[in-house]
Amino acid sequence: MEEGKFRGLVPAAFANFFVASTGAGAALAGLLFVAVSIASEQTVLEGASLERRAVATSAFTALLNAFFVSLAALIPTTNLGWTALVLSLMGLSNTFMLGWNLLSQRSHRNNMVRRLVILVVSLALYGFELYYAAQLLRFPGQSNPVFALTSLLMGIYGIGLVRAWELIGMRGYGLLSWLSSLRDVPGPEARKSETGQPQQDKSSEGKEGT
Repeated sequence: MEEGKFRGLVPAAFANFFVASTGAGAALAGLLFVAVSIASEQTVLEGASLERRAVATSAFTALLNAFFVSLAALIPTTNLGWTALVLSLMGLSNTFMLGWNLLSQRSHRNNMVRRLVILVVSLALYGFELYYAAQLLRFPGQSNPVFALTSLLMGIYGIGLVRAWELIGMRGYGLLSWLSSLRDVPGPEARKSETGQPQQDKSSEGKEGT
């Protein structure tokens, strides 16, 4: 066959990685959908805090990014650069919007540092993904950009998993626990008790007045 027909194909050495990544991405995104649907009022609906909605959006963006890039890599005679380009731009725009919403709120200094760290890491990952996507479009036959994308996908998976871990309310220890943007956000039970307290006070005042 002509050599030109293979332009844009992912080298065969990466096939197993992208097959495994596609399966893992689909499973993780599905589990995250289930977790969010069970407690949608606390994570994505209007009643949820801004931090929780931002964490949910960030987790979905990361997992879907890794899934669709891996899936596109399995399509024959397709240049992976186009999919990576579109998804990296979506990741960057989403991160910028989340950063604007989170950093525009007044917050404690430590919490602001946590937000900045996770935003900078996300911007770096999606920014490099955009760069190597452009490299794939310019030089479709090279394997170095594909190898770089595989490393970036593992980092993007890491962002998605850390965000999902925070979202379901699991508390860790060490650096990841300190970097959690939900560290100082009260849980659902605490918020319910806070909202329920004024009602109890009003009812007690009404009884005293009678």
